[in-house]
Formats: sequence, C-alpha cells, structure tokens
Amino acid sequence: PAGLRSLPGDELARLIYSCGYYNVKARKLKAFVRWLGEEYRDDLDGMLAVDTGVLRRQLLGIYGIGEETADSILLYAAGKPSFVIDAYTRRIVGRLGLDTGKCTYAACQALFTDNLPADASLYNEYHALLVQLGKDVCRTRPRCGPCCLNPGSLNDPASPSAAFPCAALVRR
Repeated sequence: PAGLRSLPGDELARLIYSCGYYNVKARKLKAFVRWLGEEYRDDLDGMLAVDTGVLRRQLLGIYGIGEETADSILLYAAGKPSFVIDAYTRRIVGRLGLDTGKCTYAACQALFTDNLPADASLYNEYHALLVQLGKDVCRTRPRCGPCCLNPGSLNDPASPSAAFPCAALVRR
C-alpha cells in the first residue's frame, strides 16, 4: 500500500492503462490505499478481519467505492458472506420478473440473502454462475432458448440448457 501511495497518480494511471478509465481508477486506488494507511496502518489482514457491517460502512465512505465494489471486497478479499449485485444479476432478476422496476441494490441483494444460507463460498459460486449466465445467455440481446432458467428446460435431458452450469442455481 505504501508503494501505491508514493507512486504519482499519472504513473499509476499509466500502469493500469489497459483497464480502461485509468485516470479515474488511479484516483480511486489512491483514495483506498490512503484510507488503508490512515485507518489500518496498511494492515490489510486487520482490515479484512473487521466485522462485516462495520467494514462495509467504512468502505462505502471511501471515494470511488460503491455498494458493488464494497461487497466484492467483502466477498472475494475478506471471504465474508456479502452477496454482490452487478449489472448481470440485475438483468437476470428483472427478466425473471422478480424486479418491479423499483429494485434497489439492497432489495435485489435481499432476494438472495433472504433465501440462501449466509455462506461466502455459496455466494461466490452463485455470483460466478450469474455472471456466466449474463455473459453467455442473458445478454443485452438474450438467447432465451438455451437458458437454464427457462421453464421446462431442466426437465428435458435433451435440452442444451440442462447441461448449462447455471442449472445448479435451480437445482439447489
């Protein structure tokens, strides 16, 4: 973290150029490592050990960290059960008719956290499967035929969707 803090912003932007939006991302990374130094003296393990609710509120107070990023840090870096809601998840939830158009981040997240055990590895798997479904099938222009969530498709072993990995979402 100290190395990133001491790195000039334009140099960091150059190093992450291939990520896109590199200038904005460089400022956000600098804000995070500045906060990590001030609040936790660069003790990343100590930060990740903090209570989930407390750490989430702290992360949301850092420039450039919104709900999706905070929950990603909690789930993937800290191994804490915090379900990540992204564009793929919102699209799938909407197409399943579970979103009335007023689904806030918290309400969409509650669809999962209220119906699944609070288990980080399960949340990780579900999110990965939703991302795969969103990229491969439930795209902006969807391919509903092979969708594993298409009613009846799981009951037909000849259906291409019966073998699709996201079928695990329905079979649980």
